[in-house]
Amino acid sequence: MATLLGGSVTGQLLAILSAFILTRLYGPEAFAHLEMFALVTGIAAVLGTGKFEQALMLPKGEDEARALFSAGQRAVGLTIMAVYVVSVLTAHWVADAYGLEGWVTLAYVLPLFAGIAAHTRLLEYWRHRQKEAGWVAAANALGPAAAESAKLGMSGFLSSTGLVWGSGAGLVLRWAVMRRGLSGLIRGAWSSNQSRQGAVAEYRDYPTWVLAGSAMNRTAQWLHVLLLGVALGPVLLGTLGLARRMVMQPLSMLAASAAPVLFKSATDLEDGAPLRRLFWQALGVFFAIAMMVWVSVQLAPDNTTAWLFGAEWFGAMEVVRVLVPWFVLNFISAGLGSMFHRVQRPRWITALDALHLLMVGVGWWLGTTHPEWFGGGEWGALVGIVWAKCVYYLVNVSVLIFAVMTHGNADR
Repeated sequence: MATLLGGSVTGQLLAILSAFILTRLYGPEAFAHLEMFALVTGIAAVLGTGKFEQALMLPKGEDEARALFSAGQRAVGLTIMAVYVVSVLTAHWVADAYGLEGWVTLAYVLPLFAGIAAHTRLLEYWRHRQKEAGWVAAANALGPAAAESAKLGMSGFLSSTGLVWGSGAGLVLRWAVMRRGLSGLIRGAWSSNQSRQGAVAEYRDYPTWVLAGSAMNRTAQWLHVLLLGVALGPVLLGTLGLARRMVMQPLSMLAASAAPVLFKSATDLEDGAPLRRLFWQALGVFFAIAMMVWVSVQLAPDNTTAWLFGAEWFGAMEVVRVLVPWFVLNFISAGLGSMFHRVQRPRWITALDALHLLMVGVGWWLGTTHPEWFGGGEWGALVGIVWAKCVYYLVNVSVLIFAVMTHGNADR
């Protein structure tokens, strides 16, 4: 955990520090481009592996694990082709609907970055399986360093898309570090045989139920970008992107670093009291961090974002306050989510992800049609989505507590 957090904290610290400069070089419209780019690569990273990276942690034998890696890598190849078709066909519509002038050019390179993001996630879980946390930590530190350096360097001549190209450079370097020493594994994973197919069949819940659930979950996580970007324009979308970068992204990186370690620790423990003790300890730590973040944001003065990022960002503090309950509850849920796999409830995940997508849609609809229920004003849809997400994450954690507490009882 310490090794992983060292890499993640280093990378996030660089990203946070560079934001004080980048927000004075790029306007909200540039951050809107970055938010759309993050939407595509973020969804591709999680879905593009067929969810086989989650199953990688479970087999005892290496041959079986290699078979799952092979299946995940083939899923990455299919993802690249699917993203290419969708991004090219929708490029002009997205540019017009969201006010993104440079999107058409970016649409042709999106498939490459999406595939890199997905393959990196697959490699990361393989590193976790081999207990090679050093490589993951190095990638998490060097990737953001490359990204932020490229963003700064491109600000002079790519005012609207420099943030995107910089993020792409960071993805490439992170992937390059993660794959070091694994060329044989990657080449061998393209071959196929009957024994590998049989091993993959034992984990069919992952490319079916878990993948379907993750698809709904990721759609729900990013649906606000699609809905609010069209309705409220690129300025608010860019402000949302800044809030995500400065509050949600560091929390997400912390949760992403903790989740595989928690999962591995949980798989090493017996069912019953040891597993429950680990779960409650982890929940307590995540809750304490979430409360510290929430209190800090609520107590911050109104001119905090203007003082930190420039006068153009004065109104962003109000947006951050609206979003922070969602961000901290998402952090708790994401950090503990791997426990669903430990107690072998993948279908519960799918049901919860379906609820997540439904809640976001309902929250947006209610906020749009009845903004007075959420304080009125043009932000009704945004506040409605935040309320819906908070309710969902509270339900998610409650169901997880029930699953962990009853798992040992069922075994006995």
